[in-house]
Amino acid sequence: MVGNTRSSVTRDNNVLSITALVYSVSMGIQAVLLPLLALAAGYSKPDIGILTALSAVTQLVSRMSSASAMRRISDKVLVSCACLAMALSGLLVAWSAYVLVFVAAELIQGLARGTFWTAATTHVVRQDGPSVGRMAAVNFFSSFGLLSGPILAGYLARFSLSTALFIAGGIAIIASIPAMALAKEAPFTKEGRRVKREIWNQHEVQIGSWAGLTAGSWRGILNSYVPVVLKSVGDSYFLVGVLVAVANAASIAGAGIMGMLNRFAPIRVFAIGVLTAAAGTALVGLTARSVSVTVALLAIGGIGAGLLQTLGPVMAANGVSPQLKGDAVAIAGSFRAGALLVAPFFTALLLGPIGMTGALIIVGGVLGLPVFAARGVFQRSPSASSAET
Repeated sequence: MVGNTRSSVTRDNNVLSITALVYSVSMGIQAVLLPLLALAAGYSKPDIGILTALSAVTQLVSRMSSASAMRRISDKVLVSCACLAMALSGLLVAWSAYVLVFVAAELIQGLARGTFWTAATTHVVRQDGPSVGRMAAVNFFSSFGLLSGPILAGYLARFSLSTALFIAGGIAIIASIPAMALAKEAPFTKEGRRVKREIWNQHEVQIGSWAGLTAGSWRGILNSYVPVVLKSVGDSYFLVGVLVAVANAASIAGAGIMGMLNRFAPIRVFAIGVLTAAAGTALVGLTARSVSVTVALLAIGGIGAGLLQTLGPVMAANGVSPQLKGDAVAIAGSFRAGALLVAPFFTALLLGPIGMTGALIIVGGVLGLPVFAARGVFQRSPSASSAET
């Protein structure tokens, strides 16, 4: 949006924030109810993890292909189509929990998630001016939707899981309306393969990708096994929804905090985000029977994931030229989508040998490994750390 006024950029970002809010309400409802519907329909815990992982397959594919798509059509069209795909996912499982329908719904939802966030993030970072604040605003509103969605899901589930999913589908359709009011950006120009390979050599792209890896793993576990763990210890549907909402509320705080940390070294924020998200994941299985401790861990993990979710794509995009921002965002997003796939699937493989608690401890430990990309950061001077970004 080169040449546009600050007011027009702000207006456009406000429209995108509203779109993300409504879209995320639908996504929040489905994130809680899909595993609970599977549980009620008789699917086993490993089956639930595999179904969630299927969604991440198409999310990974859509993340990887979105940059190419944005060289042909406007990102606002992709955002609108993603809203409609999210609606279709909810409506399908509301109609039937038959395995083939469930698989189709999970695959479509993954396509919707990957396309929406890649296109929406690219729409933010390609505009004039600093993008951290704008990205924080979009993530703040989307996280608020993810907070409201599970609460609404817990309330509606008391009456009917299918009805709640029908409502989620309708909400996603509504989200497509403001999406079409976004500013229309010109498609990116085509670049050679050599240039694309060189993108990964940028330090900012690498750190942004590791941030996506940890944030995506945290989200994958929250969307699959956290509701199952909480329900398994006797929590009601409503309490499960509230506890998941606590995690999403913390991610709102993380996104908001990130918007106020422009003067802090991003690499240090990255390290803190990785450690807190990993700790929140690793320990939640141990504390599931204690509501207060579980709330604290979900909050800690949510704050870390919120920091990483906002910081990651912005760092990646800031490390490349304007015409390559879509590719950088897609690479960072692909790491996040890959983590959404691998984390639930890896957890499912561990359930048999070591059980849920042990599986989450190991997965949480793996989530913390990207911190080594910032090893020694707390011994560096702030100016040196800032120079890396």
